[in-house]
Amino acid sequence: MSDDDAVAQYVTGMRELWGLADYGPLAERLAPAAAALVGAVAPVAGHRVLDLAAGTGTMALLAAKQGAHVTACDISPRMVELGREATTEAGLVIDWREADAEALPLADSSFDLVLSSFGLIFVPRPAVALAELRRVLVAGGRVGFTAWTPDGFMGAMTELMRRWLPPQLAIADILDWGRAPVVRERLTAAGLTPVRTQRLTVPWRFDSPPAMTEFLLTHSPAHQASARALGAQASEMFEALERLANPDGGPVRIDAEYLLVIARHEQ
Repeated sequence: MSDDDAVAQYVTGMRELWGLADYGPLAERLAPAAAALVGAVAPVAGHRVLDLAAGTGTMALLAAKQGAHVTACDISPRMVELGREATTEAGLVIDWREADAEALPLADSSFDLVLSSFGLIFVPRPAVALAELRRVLVAGGRVGFTAWTPDGFMGAMTELMRRWLPPQLAIADILDWGRAPVVRERLTAAGLTPVRTQRLTVPWRFDSPPAMTEFLLTHSPAHQASARALGAQASEMFEALERLANPDGGPVRIDAEYLLVIARHEQ
C-alpha cells in the first residue's frame, strides 16, 4: 500500500472511529485542558475562532461564551451532530462543519485564533495540517493546542497499547506533538513563531483500574475500536493498562501530563 493510500484509509477510519462510544463523559474529563487553552489565548468579543477537531465542542462553547465568533470543525459526522446539539442547548451560536484538518473548507486569513484540544495530534501529515492552519489565520493570528506528553501517563498508555496495535508507518506519531523540540521545529517550518510551551496536567481518577477500563470501553472511541480490533486479545491489553494505572489494584489517582502550545503567524 502506498503512503497516499494509507493516509486515505486512515482518514476514512478516523471519520468512523470518532463516531463510536458515548464520548461526552470523556470530553468532560478533558475539559480542564480546553479551559486552560482558552484561558491562555484569552479570546475576546469579536475574535474569529476556529476550534479544529472540536469533538463535541467543549472549547468552542467556552470561546463562544466569551463573545467570539466561533467555527467548529470535526472530521466525524457524529461529533458535529453532538456539537450542534450542545450548542443549541447552551443557547449559543457556533458554525459547525464536517471537515478534514488537512483540507479545510475555509477562506484564507479568516480567523484570529485556531485552537485544538487533543485533536490536531491525530492528523496523519503534520506539515499539511499546519500549512492549512497558517493559511486560514490572519497575519498576527495565533495557533494554540494541547497534546499528551510521551513521558506522561497517556503517553505511557499509548506506548503500551502499541505492543498489541503497532502504529502505521505512513501516519505521524501522535506522541511527537507532545515533544517540545519536535513541535518547535514543525511550527517554525510552517511559519508559526515564536513557540511557547507549558506542561500541565488533568486529573485522571477512578475508584479502581477495572473502573477505568469500563469507562474507556464505554466512552473512549479509540479504546473501543482497539477492543474490537483485538477481539479475544483485548482483555490482555486492558489488564496491562490496569497495572500501569495502579499495580496494586487500588484507586487510580493520576495527574495526566500534557503540553500546551501557542504560536503566532508573524507575516
